Amino acid sequence: MREAPECFRRAREWEADALFDLILRRIAWLRGRGIRQWEPAVYLKLYPLSYFEARARAGELYGLWGPDGAPRAVATLMEEDPLWSDGVAALYVHNLAGDPEVPGAGTRLLRRAMALALERGKAYLRLDCQRDNPELNAYYERLGFSYVGLGPVEEGGYRGNLRQCPLPPATPGEAV
Repeated sequence: MREAPECFRRAREWEADALFDLILRRIAWLRGRGIRQWEPAVYLKLYPLSYFEARARAGELYGLWGPDGAPRAVATLMEEDPLWSDGVAALYVHNLAGDPEVPGAGTRLLRRAMALALERGKAYLRLDCQRDNPELNAYYERLGFSYVGLGPVEEGGYRGNLRQCPLPPATPGEAV
């Protein structure tokens, strides 16, 4: 018997708690492996629960939900990002985190975000990534996100680089 499919959708404001908890679990997972990214003191000051509640109210907080209703991955998806000022039609990914107990959930959310970007007529899915995390950069490369540059991506101890994934133009009548 097949498992029911996952559901990718905008989060409701009252679901921000569960998605924030998923981010806290990912932060603990990173720290447990000695990965210096999303340092709690800095990250949680910049992105407290209220930030995710506000993103949900704005329609920018998305989740990938399992058949049991539990969140498997989270991201904010934005139409604009001040890190990118070239005016290109793109959807911007921030705060991406997958449940450490559900392998591949972050990848599946990114694939759904690509489809959403195509539906919205975007040319790229864009994000920033910790520049001194070779495994994370290789992960994004495998998913088609090419390195664009360093950009002004610095918050606290976070130093990022810019990456983008070109999206194929939709064929008329093609289902996304």
